[in-house]
Amino acid sequence: MTNILKINQNNTTYTYTIIKEGFYPLNNILKYTFSRSGDNTNYKIPDKYLIHASWGRGTSRHTVKCEINYVHTIPIFKISFGESFQTCLESAKSATNVKKNPNKKVRFSGVYIFGLNSQELERERERKYQSCFLKPFNKLGNLMKVKRARKFGEHVFNSFNNIVTNCFYPGDNPVLQEIHFKVQDKNFQINFEDRDFEKENKKK
Repeated sequence: MTNILKINQNNTTYTYTIIKEGFYPLNNILKYTFSRSGDNTNYKIPDKYLIHASWGRGTSRHTVKCEINYVHTIPIFKISFGESFQTCLESAKSATNVKKNPNKKVRFSGVYIFGLNSQELERERERKYQSCFLKPFNKLGNLMKVKRARKFGEHVFNSFNNIVTNCFYPGDNPVLQEIHFKVQDKNFQINFEDRDFEKENKKK
């Protein structure tokens, strides 16, 4: 995942530099926030989250450091700004509450500033969350080993299709033909051209 994201939020382009994408706590601890749009869309609140967020132009350009850390199961939202981020504000209520500007005419969504609605960051956290529950490969049966390898191949194939647009001219028609990889003592081969999955015999 790239460490810089640009997202258009409500006609404003936010640039996020990801320092730590954080992770989702267990379900009995995980908290949610709500969007300001009134559509009742809620977003998961990560722990150990740290980004720099920028928006605006010229003299109206803003850059802040946003952090979220759970303390005794409660997410604490922190924004740092000013020279070397020396000025800090904290809130245990919401992302929007912590960034309220003394000028009441200026309103921004805390969800946008913290980037809590970023689907890319959410997918990365979900991937890490699921990996916590994965069994070691040598604890799986043969069928599950094949399924695990096939799932890995699907991720490689999807990642390839997402990356090639940034590396090749559209008319170049790059094609991922096959991959070979080894997990512990098993070798795997995936042929993407005919979408055939082959598993080599386990080495003796």
